[in-house]
This record gives sequence, structure tokens and C-alpha cells, in this order.
Amino acid sequence: MAKYSLLNQDINTSFFNIETTWTGMRSSLLKKQVGMSVPDSFCELIKGETLNYFQNQRQARQFSKTCAQHVVYDKKLLANIKKRTEKLSAGILKLAKKYYPLPKLSDSEIISLLNNIRKMQKDLAAWGMVIAFADVYGEIANQTTGIFAKRKNLKQPLNFYLDILANPAKPSLTTAAYQDISTVKDNRLLLNKYFWLEQGYIGRGLTLKQLQEIKRHHKNNFSHHQSKRGAVLSELKLSAPEKNILNSAAEMVYLKSLRADVRQALYVVANNIIDVLARRWRILPKYLEVLSTQELIAGIKNVKKLPINLEQRWLRSLIVPVSLDKYKITAIDEQINNFLNTHLDITIKQKENIQELSGQVAQPGKVRGTVRLVFGYQHNSKVKKGDILVAVSTSPQLLPAMKLAAAFVTDMGGITSHAAIVSRELKIPCVVGTKIATKVLRDGDLVEVDANKGIVKILK
Repeated sequence: MAKYSLLNQDINTSFFNIETTWTGMRSSLLKKQVGMSVPDSFCELIKGETLNYFQNQRQARQFSKTCAQHVVYDKKLLANIKKRTEKLSAGILKLAKKYYPLPKLSDSEIISLLNNIRKMQKDLAAWGMVIAFADVYGEIANQTTGIFAKRKNLKQPLNFYLDILANPAKPSLTTAAYQDISTVKDNRLLLNKYFWLEQGYIGRGLTLKQLQEIKRHHKNNFSHHQSKRGAVLSELKLSAPEKNILNSAAEMVYLKSLRADVRQALYVVANNIIDVLARRWRILPKYLEVLSTQELIAGIKNVKKLPINLEQRWLRSLIVPVSLDKYKITAIDEQINNFLNTHLDITIKQKENIQELSGQVAQPGKVRGTVRLVFGYQHNSKVKKGDILVAVSTSPQLLPAMKLAAAFVTDMGGITSHAAIVSRELKIPCVVGTKIATKVLRDGDLVEVDANKGIVKILK
């Protein structure tokens, strides 16, 4: 039997919002783009806020490699993905702004809006999957860092070149919002304009407290060195293939950031709909978040069609795709455990004799600190200034903790991952793609993160 491993861990999330992404992932569009379908997968939902995403290991690695090759060498495909993503993103923002704050809507209007949100999210996911998978195992990172490894006596640190050549010239929507927030004093205007900012999967809209935190932390954190691009290109004397690799990496960062930003706008509107229905049905919103869009719509048409095991599904459930739009959902512990024991690769276990981990350099630097494992926003408070943040992967929900950390270490991702992008923006040392950091390291371990070499040493 094929073995599955944890590919991604979405935190502070909901099945309701991410289910359409999974549907988009299985779109026939992928086969047309790269000649392969997305790897077989299933998910485990824990306490309604953590989604562990497992994929067939062999298929996932081959799919990632194939996506990376197409991103770099198929210029027409990358250009088409960019065009479609930008068009979809513009439509999403337009719709979200129309429905925030959420006006009073009839049942038929709510159903229509939910269907529109679902279609937009599904299409955005379908067009974004090649970009999302291309650097999961560091394929793009390896090609990019290999360019600099060939050059001796570089005038600047590696991150200087990555900032200029592997990041887009145009700031992301989030970066542009931070820059605007740092100069505008009208809080009411900002709260309405950037309602989607730092909302993740389950946010209901930017709060005054969040806005004030942003004003404190983002005045001068983000810089761009595009004016120096010409001098850098002259120094490196890049070949045409090397320029293409770096340009592809920059486009990936831009498109992944754009998708992440506009999805938050959709989620805010969808979550406000959840709140309206929860009040109407006298059900806690978190229990409605375990439903798919189609299940929620069925409930709007007839509340008696809502599943009766919502609390059990929220506590723990297994979600296995059986077709494009249908899932087998199990909420019985014994059945879930049997399935996981049968399907998961358990060859990687914690080993007491492991004293050193290796990964890829996302942002250089060398620091020592105490490990803090972060598996969700609920763990943000664990991280104090100077700690080492260790996670499967990071997301916008972890930004409060990331701003305090002395370094980031992740299991998954390459130089276009969220952790890598934030580390370069905040100038915080970062090692990504260690594969087993969260399995080997424990809270309280003293470690040295040598992000100049991509090494994490356990000191105590």
C-alpha cells in the first residue's frame, strides 16, 4: 500500500473555507498544465482549527519536481497562470469589498453569494496549484541557491541578492497595506479598506487592536532594493537560464502572496455568513465551520439536513476525497486511528541520537535560542523575544510570534515559502525544509541555528 506523509499543516483554519481549495486542487486543469494530476491525499481535522494534510509521498515528490520544471521552463504556462490569477484576484477583491460589512441578505442571496465564493476560491486554487507545489520540497530553492554557490567572493551576503533577484519588484498587497497603514492616521478608514489583512482562514475583519499592533511593528520593516538590480546583474553576470530561474522564483513569490491576500478577503465574507446562520440556528459558529459549502447550503434550504454530529466532527474527523466534490467524513476515533495506522509512513520517529538537522538557507544569520514548537495561533504566546520558532510551516496567523523570534526553522518549504519570505522581510535567520525539525526538537531545547550553512544544532 502506498504510504502517505504530512505535507502541510494548516492552522487556525476551517474545513468550510479550505474545502473548495482541495476541490480546485483536483481540477482537470492540472493534467492539462503539467501532465499530472495532484497526488492522492486525505486530511485530519483536529478541534476545528488544525488541518493536517497528508499526501502520497512518491506522487507528491514527483508532482513537485514536475511543477518546478514547468514553472521554470514553460514561460507560456507561467505567464498564463499569472494572467488568470491576477484577473481572479481582482474579481475576488471586488466581490469581497461589496459584501463587507455584510448587508442583510435573503436566504436565496446568501446561497448565491456562497456559490460565487466557492467558485472563485475553487478557480483560484486550480490556477495556483502549480505554483504552490513547485517549491514544496525545495526544488526552486535548490536551483536558485545553486546560482550563487557557483560564484566566489560575492560582495554582499546571500540574502541581499535574494531580496533583489528572487523577490518581485512590486510589493504584495499585504506589504503595500503595511506601508499605507504606517502613514495614515484615520483608523476607521484603514479598518474598512484593509478588512482582510492578517485574517487568515477564520477572521471576521481587521480589529482596532490588530491595526494598532501593525502600526507598532511595520513602520520600517519592509524594504526593496530594486534600484540596485542593474548593479547586481552586472556583478553576477548571469546566463539567460540563470536569469530565467530567478525571474520564475520572483513570479512565484508574487503570485503566492497575491493568492494568500485575496483569499483572506473571501474568508472574511464567508465567515460573516457563518455568524449570521449560527445566530439564526443557535449553533456555535465553530461547529458550522466543519461543514462544506454544499452542506451549509443544504442546511439553509432545510435546517433539518444539517449533520447531527457537528461537535464530534469538530473535535476530530478524517476527510477522504472520493470524487471531485464529495468526501467521506469519519468522526469515530477508532476508525480514524485504524486508517492512519494503515496509511501513514511512520519510519521517521524521534531519535535521541540526532543532534543536528540540515535544511535550506532562506535568510542567513547565526543565533542561539530556546526552541518553541508552534502548531497553531494558540501557541503564539509561547514565543518570547529571542526564542527559536519551530513549525511544520508558517502562515500569516503566526506573524505575532514570528516578530519576536530570533530564528525560524520549518519542516517543509523552500525559498518561496511563507517562512522564507517573512524571514527576508524581517531580516530574521531562517532554515526551511528540514523535514523532521518538529519531530526531533522539543520545547525548551537549546539550539544553534546556523542559517549561513543551513544547520540546526541541538546544544542542550
